Order: sequence, then C-alpha cells, then structure tokens
Amino acid sequence: MSGIAIKLGALLVRQITRPMANVLKRQAKNHAAFNEICIMLAQKMHVTDVILRSKLTPTKFRQPIRPLNDAKAVENGATLLSEAFVFTVTGSVVVWETLRQRQKELDRREQVSKDISTLQSEIEELRSTITAQNDELHSLRESIRQELATMKNRKHSKAPNTE
Repeated sequence: MSGIAIKLGALLVRQITRPMANVLKRQAKNHAAFNEICIMLAQKMHVTDVILRSKLTPTKFRQPIRPLNDAKAVENGATLLSEAFVFTVTGSVVVWETLRQRQKELDRREQVSKDISTLQSEIEELRSTITAQNDELHSLRESIRQELATMKNRKHSKAPNTE
C-alpha cells in the first residue's frame, strides 16, 4: 500500500475518533456504571489538581478540599474519558505508523545488504575470471615466445654455411 494511502487512512481514523469520543462522552453521562467511573475519576483529578496548586502557590493557611458536585464531576469525568479515548486511538496510530516505518527501513537496509553481498560476490567472481585469463594470457605469450624461438633456431640451422 502506498504511503499516501496509509497517511490518509491515519487522518481518517483521527477525524472519526473525535465524533466517537463525543458519543462516548454522552453515553458515559447517561450510563450508571460509567457515571460512577466518571465521578470517581473527576474527584481524584480534582483532589490532585487542588493539591498541586496548593504546593505551587503556598499560603499561610490550609483549606479543606471540597469535592465537586455530581453534575460537574460527571462532566469532567466524561471529558477525561473521551480525551483518553482520542489520545489512545491517535497514539496507537502514531505508534503503528512508527513501527511500520521502522520495518520498512529495516527491509530496505536488508535489501541493500543483499545487493551489496551480491555485488561483492560478482566482483570476486570477476577477479577470479580476470586472474585466470591473465594466467592463460601469460601462458599463451610464453608459448608464442617459445614457438618464435624454435622457428628462429630452425631458420638459422637450415641456412647454408658460407665459410
């Protein structure tokens, strides 16, 4: 599959995720079990927020942490759930895309490595062929020299003595 199609698919998933998160948020507000989860998450988030703020801006006196009312807690918890859903889906797409790119790069490197190995073996084969041909050429030159020397000796031996 082409890279453009994959990126468009990832964009589509991200675009579909937001409306799905809104549906999840509405369902969480209306469903009793999700309602309890939303209230629990929102209250813990509220307590953590108040504690962190109090540590960042120290005051002389300690204020008790008042819990959120149920309507506000359900709203905050549902928002947290929907944002967690969006983050999980988009994070998964990013991780998947990263893993896909890494695998693509590893495959490319493996192919380059195979190509290099093939070229190196071909170079060695060519070197051995050249060496064999050089040896053969040297042998042929030596044979030609010997043949020329033999022909020269015959020519001198057949020449009449004029002394």
